[in-house]
Amino acid sequence: MHVIRRLLSDGRVRACGILFCLLLLVVGGIAWKTGITPGDLKSWWFSLNAYLVKNPWALFAALVILPGFPVPLSALLFTAGVVWRDQPAMACLLSLAAITLNLAWTYWAAAGPGRKVVEKLLVSTSVKIPDLPKGDHLKLILILKLTPGIPHFFQNYLLGFLRVPFLLYLPVSIICNGVIGTGIVLSGVGLADGRLMPALTGISLIAVGVVLTQLVRNWLARRKQVAG
Repeated sequence: MHVIRRLLSDGRVRACGILFCLLLLVVGGIAWKTGITPGDLKSWWFSLNAYLVKNPWALFAALVILPGFPVPLSALLFTAGVVWRDQPAMACLLSLAAITLNLAWTYWAAAGPGRKVVEKLLVSTSVKIPDLPKGDHLKLILILKLTPGIPHFFQNYLLGFLRVPFLLYLPVSIICNGVIGTGIVLSGVGLADGRLMPALTGISLIAVGVVLTQLVRNWLARRKQVAG
C-alpha cells in the first residue's frame, strides 16, 4: 500500500493518467463528431499494429525521433510493448536502444546547431550563455530528469544547450528514463496479451522508479539545506 500511495502521489504518474483521460476524451469527441464508430477505431488499430509488426523499423524510428518533439515517450513505449509483445526481452532492449539514440541526437542538436544559432543572436547584446560550475552538472541532470511535469524533449535540449558533459549526461539519463520506461514496455506486453507476470513486473519497475526518484529528490533537498 505504501508503494501504491507513492505511485499515486508522483506527479508524473498523475500527469500520465490525466493525459490518458484527456486523450480518450479528445478521441471520443472526434469520433462522435465525425461518425467514427468504435469498430472503425478497432479496425484502424489492427491495421496499424499489423503494419508495425511487419515493419519493426518504423516503430523503432518513431521511438528514436518522435520523443524529440512534443510526443509523449510513455505512449510510444507502451505501444512498443503491445506491438512487440511476443518478444518481451527484445521489446525492452529495442526500447532502451531507441531511448539512448534519442537522448544522443537531441543533446547534440541542442549543443551544436541549436546553441550556435542562439550565440549568433546574442552577439550584438551583452547577454552571454552561462557556464555551469562542474559541481552542478550532475545535480542539474537529476533535477530535470526527476522533476515531474518537465517534458522529455525539453530536458534533453536544455541539458545539451547548457553542454553538461555528454559522458555524464548519457548514462545518468539512461538510468533515469530506462527504469520506468522498461516498466511501461512490460506493462504494455502484459496488458496486450492478458499475461499477469509481465504486467506485474512492469508495474513493479514503475514503482521502483518512483521510489528511487523520491529518494534522490530527498537527497538533493538535504544537500541544498546543508549548502544553504
